[in-house]
Amino acid sequence: MLARDPNHVLADKAAQPASAGRVLIVDDDRMGLTVLSSMVEELGYRVETAVNGAEAYAMLREDPGRADLVVTDRMMPVMDGLALTRRLKRDPETAGIPVVMLTGATETSDIAAGLEAGAFYYLVKPAAEELVTSVLNSAMQDVRRRESFNAQVGAHQSAFANVRILRMVLTTPREVEPVCSLLASVHPQPDKVVQGIFELVQNAIEHGLLRFGLQEKQRLVGLGKWQDALAERSLDPAYRGEVEATIVRKDEALVLTVKDPGPGFAWRNHLTVDPSRSSAACGRGVARANTLIFDRLVYNEAGNEATALMRLQQRAKW
Repeated sequence: MLARDPNHVLADKAAQPASAGRVLIVDDDRMGLTVLSSMVEELGYRVETAVNGAEAYAMLREDPGRADLVVTDRMMPVMDGLALTRRLKRDPETAGIPVVMLTGATETSDIAAGLEAGAFYYLVKPAAEELVTSVLNSAMQDVRRRESFNAQVGAHQSAFANVRILRMVLTTPREVEPVCSLLASVHPQPDKVVQGIFELVQNAIEHGLLRFGLQEKQRLVGLGKWQDALAERSLDPAYRGEVEATIVRKDEALVLTVKDPGPGFAWRNHLTVDPSRSSAACGRGVARANTLIFDRLVYNEAGNEATALMRLQQRAKW
């Protein structure tokens, strides 16, 4: 069951758009399903439910557009949440739907399995209401980013096949999404790689250029002040500089390089799934990109230059 505080007023609730999106919740625990459905509906989302993974998969196979986001329990009869996640990620029609896995399991191997299967987040019961809110908001941002990207690329996609080198320079957070859209457009399946490119470029801006540490970001996200802090620091002359993002076509692959002027970070700790960060408000983006999107991702020794390989003959990532 989810942890709820009846006296807590969600800071993010007022910021939710009138049509926040559609969420499919999957759980064989009727009480837990009712509680979570009510919570998500209160946040402004439209909710559908299923009692196991097989039912949920059948619903989405019939109409992949009926859900923007799936929240699924880990342990269920007929088809569990792990099997559901894998099936969704293998199907091109549903692969882009973010999956949040909700479970009572606390074993490291169980948490790692969920994340490696393609789950967007892994919430361990009882999950605090604030964290559920943060996760849904973050997942929906991913959905809206994909929608915006697909709308922008449109008829111009074929022209990007002629691009051999594309170099972009960024100085502010507001440039991240349009720049990533252009970089992803060089790939023949841009919607498959845009999130990974976004994670690297966003990381370079937030942590490399603007020097926000992970703990500081987690604190600001928890307070609902993250976007304001980003905007304020981007205007501070002390944090002026450039992030350089370059994509190069080489034989049967694309190579993306992202450089920032920061001191770097302990990147080795962030390339793989770390179950201890599974319920944190942030800090999984690089691992998600490495595990689910790129064929290879490495950093220089300092950690302020990332190089990602994207093969043009794609192998399955799930």
